[in-house]
Amino acid sequence: MDNLEVGDTNTSVQQFLDGNFTTLDSLELVDELLRDAESTHALLEDELRAAHEEKQSLLKEGIDLVERVHNESLKFIDVHSEVVGSSTDENVSAWQFRDGTEAMELVSKLAAELETYERLGESKKYINVVVDMEQAKEHVKHNLTKDPQSVLAACTRAFGILAANGSSGQGADDIDLGTTSNLKEYTRQSAKHIWDDAEGAAASAQSKALSKLGWPGKMDMSLTAAVVAFDASFSMLLNLDRILHDSRETLLRNKMDLRNGKTSPLPLEHMARAVDIRMRYHFESTRETNRADKPEWWLSQVLSTLRSIVPFLEAHVQWLYDGTALERLDMRNEFIRLLLPIVRRKLAHDRPDYLKMGMVIAHVASELADFEHTLQEVYFFDGPSVLQELLSDIELVAAWIEAERSSAIKSYMDTIAEPGAFDLVYDSDVLGADDPKPSRIAENVVLLVEDIAERYSVVPSCMHQLQLLSTAQFPIIIALVEDVESEIDEFSRISLAFIRDTTSGIASGAAATTAQSSLIAQLGRLASWYQTVWYVEEAACDWNNSALYVDMWAAVCRRAQALGSSADPRDWREDCDSWSEEDRKLLDSQTELIASAENDDWLDSGIWERSIGTLRELKQRVLDLISRAVNKDAIGQMRAYRNKSNWAFSSTGVDADNDVSTELGALMPELAVLVSSLVSILPFAAFMRVMRLLADEMDTLLVERVACNHTFNAQGGRQFAKDVSALGQVLFASAARTAFKSSTQRSLPKAKECGLILSCGVDGTASPGVAGSGMALSLEEWTPAIMDPATDSQEAMLVLKKLGISSLSLKQVRQLVKNRADFAPANVFETP
Repeated sequence: MDNLEVGDTNTSVQQFLDGNFTTLDSLELVDELLRDAESTHALLEDELRAAHEEKQSLLKEGIDLVERVHNESLKFIDVHSEVVGSSTDENVSAWQFRDGTEAMELVSKLAAELETYERLGESKKYINVVVDMEQAKEHVKHNLTKDPQSVLAACTRAFGILAANGSSGQGADDIDLGTTSNLKEYTRQSAKHIWDDAEGAAASAQSKALSKLGWPGKMDMSLTAAVVAFDASFSMLLNLDRILHDSRETLLRNKMDLRNGKTSPLPLEHMARAVDIRMRYHFESTRETNRADKPEWWLSQVLSTLRSIVPFLEAHVQWLYDGTALERLDMRNEFIRLLLPIVRRKLAHDRPDYLKMGMVIAHVASELADFEHTLQEVYFFDGPSVLQELLSDIELVAAWIEAERSSAIKSYMDTIAEPGAFDLVYDSDVLGADDPKPSRIAENVVLLVEDIAERYSVVPSCMHQLQLLSTAQFPIIIALVEDVESEIDEFSRISLAFIRDTTSGIASGAAATTAQSSLIAQLGRLASWYQTVWYVEEAACDWNNSALYVDMWAAVCRRAQALGSSADPRDWREDCDSWSEEDRKLLDSQTELIASAENDDWLDSGIWERSIGTLRELKQRVLDLISRAVNKDAIGQMRAYRNKSNWAFSSTGVDADNDVSTELGALMPELAVLVSSLVSILPFAAFMRVMRLLADEMDTLLVERVACNHTFNAQGGRQFAKDVSALGQVLFASAARTAFKSSTQRSLPKAKECGLILSCGVDGTASPGVAGSGMALSLEEWTPAIMDPATDSQEAMLVLKKLGISSLSLKQVRQLVKNRADFAPANVFETP
């Protein structure tokens, strides 16, 4: 308590006591504790003093013992000399003993002295080793900056001492176990100390010289003094490295690794430390440049540093290294190899952030792929792949896959939720009529799939690529198919019911315009779904033939082939989530596929084949729905025409030439608008398919509900033929392309043949026909062979074919002949 200082200390103590010890009892307790502590302290001091005195006593006894042993050894040597000298003397009578006891005492004494002598000899060896090693230490210490060659010689000497005395089974075998162990440890530690001093001094000199030259950056080789200093320190480190190489067996026996497993040239290792320090400062500290989501920042810094120092490495450093007798190495390549641990450490530093931000892993992988590509293509680096090491981390890959899946689904859901998701992105005149026109959702789906593929194209493992395909890309296509199917189902249940059916009449005025506008709007919806699915299908076909997916399919086929003939590669998605390391090896192997009868059916397939098939079926379903809607509307508007009954009218009631029937005239403008709309919203091939189906439907209606269901005369037949020709022109008005010029002529074939029969002359005068296409014979000339029940049906059909009737059946032809009101019943042969 007397040692406490006054002033602030006393005040602090007073405040502490007032705050914590408020009673006399508590203060007395503190005083008692202090007395106990002082008593304990005094006892400890006494014990320390006694121990010190005992130490000094033991030391004095040891010194006296050594002195006595030394004196006794000298006496023993004298006695030994006398014995040896006397034993060789011819006069051995000088060696006479009074009795055997005296001789035995001498022998015992000689044996004891001999053992002591041998121990002293080994001790002398021990001392000599220590003296030699200490001399080497002092030599290195005093010549580090003065005489490099002398330092190298001292290092060589130290490792020689280690080889002779430090390794197991060599050196001081006869010294007791404790002494041997101590000598080994001493030589190991001393050799390491000498090495560390020499390496540290040379590395420091090299670092100072490099700093003056501008390292790590653009080097200023005009500073001669710095260049000379660098050359000297570089050579010194190379020589130290060579000493280690020559002593590798000794170091191995003594379990010493002075380079921590590194094999690159020692001076390059120290040169790389400057780059390491700079990278740590900028990208592993609290500076704003340390960002896990910006791998391009620190990777570009590494490449920038390389660009600055590679000329120095390739010229000056390579020249220095080649001047030694060491194994030939490429200094540029070796230095790049030393930079890779910096890259690995930075990746390990940012790994926790990567696990939180899975999409950053894709960015890191892409940047690493570009980085390694630059190293290989620009600097011809042939070392290990850091990217492959990064993606061997299963947890990181799993985080990336999950992030890709979540991001893709979110992007898709955001786009599909927009009101105009199925609106076409481009106007019809931007793309060709035969090109798919993407909707917003279709373009988004294709971009999503292609962006994901671009990101994982750098992944070296095919197994990881397939898992990303299965987890992130296929679900997008599946979601699109499900959404379009949902739209189709809703349209089939609700919208199709509002399209005019066959029971409705022909609307007029504003009602007709409104109905047609509604139909065209509904067809526009269907066409946008068709274009969406078609665009994605075409993209999937391109993907299926791209190199990335061809390689992936080949990998899947290799795995199926390895698993046996029962395995089908098209089922690879069923268990891809549980693939093992063995599966990865099968997928990543380069084993050549062997074609056989079992696998021939799937070798020519592809990774997207099933998706393409699903999209193609969905596209056909949409097209069938468009055809149903168009047919339902067009056939519904034909009601008035098919109910027309004045086909056997008088000559005064015939419509004017070049005019169609009044009932059909009201339909033609709307039909023309409908056809024009379909041309603008559908690809030409799909349009032609819809028109052919509509033409087939109308052809059937005109034959069965009009021509075979009403009575005609020749004039009515010519009117019917004129109507049929006009309908064909409207249906295929846009089929003027060269490849489809014959579509108009082939349209409504049965109805046209009905027109020929119904307009055919009765009494041998050829009918003028329509557009010069009349029949060559009159009804009286050709009907007897056709209407006669005894006539063979095949012969009858041959006759009709010569007359240009090939689409109608014999029954339909006979019915049409019977429907001719101007052909006398007496001239008609009754059919059974």
